[in-house]
Amino acid sequence: MKFFRSVGQVFGYSPFPTLVKHAVLCGRAVGVLQKQFDAYEKEEFELVEKYREEIDELENHADELKEEIRTHVTRSMILPVDRQDLLEFLRAQDEIINNCEHVGHMLTFRKVKADSEIMVDFKVLLAKIMECVNEYERMVEHINTLVETSFDKKEIQTILEIIQEVESLEHECDQVQIKLHKSLFNSEKLNPLDVLLIDTWVVHLGYIANATARAADRFRLMILGR
Repeated sequence: MKFFRSVGQVFGYSPFPTLVKHAVLCGRAVGVLQKQFDAYEKEEFELVEKYREEIDELENHADELKEEIRTHVTRSMILPVDRQDLLEFLRAQDEIINNCEHVGHMLTFRKVKADSEIMVDFKVLLAKIMECVNEYERMVEHINTLVETSFDKKEIQTILEIIQEVESLEHECDQVQIKLHKSLFNSEKLNPLDVLLIDTWVVHLGYIANATARAADRFRLMILGR
């Protein structure tokens, strides 16, 4: 009998499918954030608010899934991984969507007209973050197969390679951020307050990529530390 099935049969609950659902919500939030930035650039501020609300709803749903896992994963539950490692991984993953929500709200604080070159770099950064989160989702989706195969070495190696790709993409996000910081602080068109606000967007977008890489690292520690 596969261990993954036996967990559900004995305890009536397995946290792993819910962890995958939570990760998918993180990816969806980044996708909505991309749409929100497009609307901001086009000065469609009603849409900016609408997308902010969508991200809030996704974050609320993610919180519900997080609490579901925390409620059901008790100390008495037998798991194929360490319970604390699993909860630490969940906490790290939750930071991805939390930071999406922060950026979504920041875009509603003030109407700023940034020059086209800066907005192009924002699109590059968001696309790279989306790529990073997509790879991360692919990693998390392997968890069901991993448990079903009793942590097969080949499956573990596949996951470790995906984690390396996530970390590589996070580094690429860093490079785009650096370029944006330089462009902003050397801009002669923006007033200082606008520079400060847009630079805050850059920082918090970086937090999304950083959170993704940290969650991937927690995933690695969870499967290697069992």
